[in-house]
Amino acid sequence: MGYLGLILGYLLIWLTPVIGMWQKGLPRMGRKASDAYVPFMNYFSLLRATKLPWYWTIFLLFPGIQFIMWASLNVTYIRKFGLYSVKDTILGILFPFPVFWKIAKDEKLVAQAETNWDVAKQVDARTPSDHVALFFALPVIGHAIVYPMSLLGVKKKPGKKTMFKEWGDAILFAVVAASAIRTYVFEPYKIPTGSMEKTLLVGDHLFVDKFVYGPRLPMTPFSYPIVHNSFAPLLNVKSYIEFQTIPYTRMPGFRFVERNDVVVFNFPAGDTALNDPRMPNGLIGHTYEQILRDEAFYIAYSERRDVAYFEEHYELYLKAARDRFEKKNKVYSRIVDENDAKRGYTQISGLLERPVDKRENYIKRCVAMPGDLIEVKNKDLYVNGELAFQAPNMQYNYTLEGHRHKRYYGEPWTSEEINLYSNVFHVSVDELGVNDSGHVTIPLSLELYTKLAGQYPGLKPDIKRRGYYNDAINSNDPREHNFSYYPIFPNNPQYDWSEDNFGPLQIPKAGDVVKLDHKTLPIYRRIITAYEGHKLEEKADGIYIDGKKTDTYTIKQNYYWMMGDNRNNSADSRFWGFVPEDHIVGHASFIWLSIDQSKGMFGGGMRWNRMFSGIK
Repeated sequence: MGYLGLILGYLLIWLTPVIGMWQKGLPRMGRKASDAYVPFMNYFSLLRATKLPWYWTIFLLFPGIQFIMWASLNVTYIRKFGLYSVKDTILGILFPFPVFWKIAKDEKLVAQAETNWDVAKQVDARTPSDHVALFFALPVIGHAIVYPMSLLGVKKKPGKKTMFKEWGDAILFAVVAASAIRTYVFEPYKIPTGSMEKTLLVGDHLFVDKFVYGPRLPMTPFSYPIVHNSFAPLLNVKSYIEFQTIPYTRMPGFRFVERNDVVVFNFPAGDTALNDPRMPNGLIGHTYEQILRDEAFYIAYSERRDVAYFEEHYELYLKAARDRFEKKNKVYSRIVDENDAKRGYTQISGLLERPVDKRENYIKRCVAMPGDLIEVKNKDLYVNGELAFQAPNMQYNYTLEGHRHKRYYGEPWTSEEINLYSNVFHVSVDELGVNDSGHVTIPLSLELYTKLAGQYPGLKPDIKRRGYYNDAINSNDPREHNFSYYPIFPNNPQYDWSEDNFGPLQIPKAGDVVKLDHKTLPIYRRIITAYEGHKLEEKADGIYIDGKKTDTYTIKQNYYWMMGDNRNNSADSRFWGFVPEDHIVGHASFIWLSIDQSKGMFGGGMRWNRMFSGIK
């Protein structure tokens, strides 16, 4: 479809006054009939006639907010002729033409003077439509704000708008202005997990600068602004519809992503997700394809099949797992909480498919650029053969031998242990991990590890060697490893990589011609299908792309490699692969607020030293 959706959107806005026969109504407002035919002059003329700010016309140019302003101006036109019914207002917002034609045909409908807010009859006539406008501006919440104030006896001043009209106007303008800023200038983002510790902390609030890389036009602009992708996660209600789509388009910026930037991007593996009604603590932010593989492996294991049998019948087990997700809404391979453990499965509420700009936002450090060669050796990342940049607060996991992870054994932590980890290792017990022997693993910076290693001889790097997951999967009881079937990219038995020993791997760049065979296809499969939109088939006589047999593929866009600074506690590119250029949202600029969530803002949790600090 290309840019047809964008063009049709602008045509709809321009032609609305023409189709709506504004040439009949504008003269009754003291404006020229010919204004109705001139693109955007028609709306400018309406704004002048209604004494509203002329610059509102500019908002009609911006995808993502243009239809909000379009609906608002349509309602303004209708109200100018004294039509305030709920029906007329709803039509004005959703499909205004029947009301426009009514105005054009009925010459008795003349332009009204501004509402006299001291005349009860005039106020009462428009109150129902003001309620509707307030609801569309801010569903439910708008009334939740205004009603209590009216019940508390907050009175309007003589000659002033009613509270519902005042708040409706204010909220609508706030929504439009905030949406324009959020889409094209900067966007607030809260750090939800510890994957970037200690560079960024859970509870850090930061601004994502969109000017640096250039603002990306919204690919799914027909959506309710401010809300990212869902009105009500519990009900699985989307905040957007794919009525209009725009191909990846980025406005000019100062520069694009550079190596070691901290970047916010749409989760590339989030085109499909499982919807857990307990969001954001459920499965929605995890890789659907990995959960699908794990569930398929779980089904095979429950049938007492060995790994060889599972891999021979791989596609059949994937189908069985998909059917379980879609028909039973149950996941047996991932247990989220104690209630799930008692039942033996995690209850979900369906599958989600999302366009690029509506996938979850992730934040990581860009450690490798298009064309770079990366390799991880015993935790250390090498880029093009050289040791990569190490962020000052970057952390790795270290095993503390002789110290058991109490929760792994179902035991409570003692106060002495809690104090030890907090005061000496500067972590809470919730941040501790566990290795295969049940020993505690602790995330530490290299500086702190060097300082403590002499005091604690049992403190050693916790390294997963090459082949670690091969051995785990082929063990007698893969339940010990949570049925995780090749969690490391490219998630295929041919690769014995781990998160600590990975690669070498070349990061694709636009124009690269890559060879396709049984060995390389797992690396490029999602690029070809999910990111660049081709149909890929593997047949007995070879590989087919869009019906044509081939053994090469030309990469269409640039790709990046993202990793968290908390290297052993970060779900990043090592697990789900490349980040396409069109998924890049913006550059993490600075922290404007930081709150230790365990204490809260008013419980001494404010981290004043992090306020308005830059991100390195």
